[in-house]
Amino acid sequence: MNKEWERLLLAHAEVVFKYLIKIGATKEDAEDVVQEAIIKTIECLSTIRHDNLRAWLFKVALNRYYTLYNKQKRATLIGDNEIEKLKIALDDAEQHYLQKEQHAKINEALQGLQPAFQQLLLMKYDMELSYKEIAAILAVSESHVKTYLQRARKAYKKQWEMLEDGQPF
Repeated sequence: MNKEWERLLLAHAEVVFKYLIKIGATKEDAEDVVQEAIIKTIECLSTIRHDNLRAWLFKVALNRYYTLYNKQKRATLIGDNEIEKLKIALDDAEQHYLQKEQHAKINEALQGLQPAFQQLLLMKYDMELSYKEIAAILAVSESHVKTYLQRARKAYKKQWEMLEDGQPF
């Protein structure tokens, strides 16, 4: 494996690891899943296109994680400690508190969505994956991803507005 592939693989592995943590994997499970995905990727390196490496690695890791998740039945799509894990760069205590409240509201609105919408929104806006990468991971067309993301954004907006109005979901 040449240095460029190695560099790309490690960079993408870090993003996959962070995503797995965000969707509820323990640190140990995420490390194991990423390690297995890297091994599988190296084994299949000759068949993977350079521009498709990240999506391929994501797909392998997600498949392995869901297999593990189904066996253990102990992971959640979005962990309760999600907000605590976010890095807040503000030193001012009042700003810190306001930002923490904002993140709690975002997480609460996300929790009110169906898991597929949560996953799409996290992939697009938190992990910054392209439509093409999301389509490859989910094995659907880019147009389906765009349609589902539009629906997810609409559902999220509705949840957010209900939260702002103080209405229960």
